[in-house]
Order: sequence, then C-alpha cells, then structure tokens
Amino acid sequence: MTLIAAVDQNWGIGHRGAPLFRIPADLARFKALTMGRALLMGRKTFDCLPGLLPGRAHDVISRDPDFSPPGVTVLRDLGQAREFARTHETFLIGGEEIYAALLDDCARALVTKIDAAREADAILPNLDALPHWALTCEGPWRESGGLRFRFCEYVRKD
Repeated sequence: MTLIAAVDQNWGIGHRGAPLFRIPADLARFKALTMGRALLMGRKTFDCLPGLLPGRAHDVISRDPDFSPPGVTVLRDLGQAREFARTHETFLIGGEEIYAALLDDCARALVTKIDAAREADAILPNLDALPHWALTCEGPWRESGGLRFRFCEYVRKD
C-alpha cells in the first residue's frame, strides 16, 4: 500500500474536515498517480471529496451500518481494509486516524511538502522522525499561487 498526502511544515494535513491546501500541480500529480488504482480512505475523507473521482475505485472504511453510497466499496474495519490492500494496488489517502492506523501496512509514502504552516487539526505522523521510514527522493522546490512545495518519496525500511 502507498500512502499519499500533502503536508505543511508541521505535517498538518487538514483543518475542520478540509485539506490545508489545493495546489493544482499536486492535484494533477495525485490524479496521474492514482488513476486506475484503488483509493482507501476513511468516511470523513470521502465526505470531503467533490464526488467520486473518475477512473479510481473508492474503498471507504466506516463502521456506520447505514453508510453505503453508490459506487463505493465499504470496508467495515481495519482488518477488511488490510485484506483488501493485500490484493489490490492501493493508495491510502486519509484521514488522520486511517493514516495512523495503517501506516505500518504501507511500503512507501508519496508526500508533497508545502513550505508554509497553517492551522491544522489533522496531522500525518512525521516520517522524517520515524526510524522505520527513509526519505529516498526529494524533488526540487516548485511554486504555485505563492506557495513553495516539493514532491518527496519515502520507503519503509523493514
């Protein structure tokens, strides 16, 4: 499984159920990388999407027995999510609780680092501080809308 996220300088990913940033180049990269693949997410992340993202399977972890939107595969617990990810090329797209619960199941992480700090109430664990993760690729700084950002790739060491 591959984790994919955009983070601020403090590894913040969201505030009040919305992403901290919308950078067109990052969104285009997300689309290119995930097209034709499965997206695994929590219900709150699914709720903040503009709708079903074309060309991708939507797999949502939710314990709510009434949650069953059309076009979505609902996984009722983390065990089902792990089993699904073993048999499908899967991108883990959030949110905070799902990232934390499934981080050890990911083999790599594609992180867009944004050179800014915003108020965040959802945080991704800082991969630079975790001993089981190694930064293997760090792209050049780019700019969009006055924000500097770079694409980074991490791999799990064990």
